[in-house]
Amino acid sequence: MQLSDQERDELRDSARKFLDNEVSSERVRALLDDADGLDRTAWSAIVELGWAAILVPEEHGGMGATWAEMSIILHEVGRRVAPLPLLSSAVLGVEALVGCTSDALRAEWLPAIASGERILTVAAQGPTGSVVPSELGAVLSGATGSLRLNGSARFVPDAHIADAIVVAARDANNAVTYVIVERGAPGVTVQVEPTVDQTRRLANVTFADVTIADAALLVEPGNGAALHTRVAAAGAVAVCIDAVGAAEQMLFMASRYAVERQQFGRPIGSFQAVKHHCANMLIAVEASRASVAFAINALDDPSADVAEGAAVAKSFAGPACAEACQLAVQVHGGIGFTWEHDSHLYLKRAKLDEGLFGSTSWHRRRLGQVVLSR
Repeated sequence: MQLSDQERDELRDSARKFLDNEVSSERVRALLDDADGLDRTAWSAIVELGWAAILVPEEHGGMGATWAEMSIILHEVGRRVAPLPLLSSAVLGVEALVGCTSDALRAEWLPAIASGERILTVAAQGPTGSVVPSELGAVLSGATGSLRLNGSARFVPDAHIADAIVVAARDANNAVTYVIVERGAPGVTVQVEPTVDQTRRLANVTFADVTIADAALLVEPGNGAALHTRVAAAGAVAVCIDAVGAAEQMLFMASRYAVERQQFGRPIGSFQAVKHHCANMLIAVEASRASVAFAINALDDPSADVAEGAAVAKSFAGPACAEACQLAVQVHGGIGFTWEHDSHLYLKRAKLDEGLFGSTSWHRRRLGQVVLSR
């Protein structure tokens, strides 16, 4: 299902109104020190609205929509720095299941994700945050029927509240296999790690001789390269969309403040330095939109190179959105550096988005290789 432009505008308006009303700054701040860091009330309402089902195929109880629709929701969530498992379950989890070869796992998990009954996350990054197969920390050994999972994965979103974790594991030849393990399975340990962004929980997940049944395989052993490329690209694009939403909101807040704040009898927006900051923020946000739009189109186009699309978005939008949020803090002056002001929430969110699913430099190297190969 693909929505018309008018329907997408309506979706954006309704999502913005809901999040502005239900995920206020006060609610976000109240969860900063919460163990789970999840707004369960808002998540239940979001499930009712169908956001968790956007990418789920219709035959499994979802909307069967495209990334053009999901990007709208991710953008609006970024505008509110909302603490929700949308990235982990409705994006990464769904992408892993839709792209897997196991009909049984799809039938079991996709309807449960769409209905909000269960939360799924994906461990697709190694100990250093790399998504390169040879640098994954989870290692799968043994033959079919007696597989064992050892090692670790870091920066796993919402692993502490997920019912199960899809793990990207490598074998001795660095071939990737995707498997699913219950969070409470013997040998699985989940430890939430402190990060710069308190609105999102990331965990270090370790595996100690975890038994992997054949039914837990999303793909045949060693045949997960294409799925891993897709999932890693989806994660990279999703965090870029989130960062654009955060940067857009900071641009709005800073430009409004520049008009309202008076200094020496004039709005501070009339001073050249502040004008330059606001102009640079606008350029960063609009150019980031363009790079992210390219990546979204790649995810929706079966013939496109999703890795290239992700590299374009991460190469520009990641650092540009973080810089826009930093400039917005400066426009706000002294108050922008205080805990009471929301600026730091957006800056921290954008900085974490910049680092997830591959660093800026790594994606730029990948993009350079693509360009030079042509």
